[in-house]
Amino acid sequence: MHIEIAVSRINDIKWNLVGTLVNEGYEDLGYEFLRELAQFFKKNQLQPVPPAMANIARLLGDFEGEVTVSAYCNLDAVEFLNKSLYTRKTIDYYLQLAKYADDFPDASQYLHIYELLIRVLERGGCFYLKHNELEIEKRAYYPLSGWFERFIDKEPMDISDL
Repeated sequence: MHIEIAVSRINDIKWNLVGTLVNEGYEDLGYEFLRELAQFFKKNQLQPVPPAMANIARLLGDFEGEVTVSAYCNLDAVEFLNKSLYTRKTIDYYLQLAKYADDFPDASQYLHIYELLIRVLERGGCFYLKHNELEIEKRAYYPLSGWFERFIDKEPMDISDL
């Protein structure tokens, strides 16, 4: 069930518009992604890794193998994400976590972490999650050196209207 919902969500993105719309609030989604990811590491008492390496399914114990966009998503998604590897990895992690959550329902509580960045794509924005930075195209740049320490005690932002 979770994997079907995740695949549908990715396939419903208007990939031809991704990166063309720049709206206020995208930076808040990036902030919340980093804050929520820090909370995940704290709650699960895990050693933080760089966000670009944060494969939550694997961190929770999924060692069956990675899931890829090309195995699940439509041609538009695959074509776009093959050109944007820094975005693709996040989508791959999201799909893997959704598949893992079908077998281990407690894992579904963490899907929202990736969905924060997916919301940027759904609204026509774009993000790049690299080893040392998270860029919300034309809106925000978050250097990731010391990211965990900077975001672990941050207050949540109201993103209910995004």
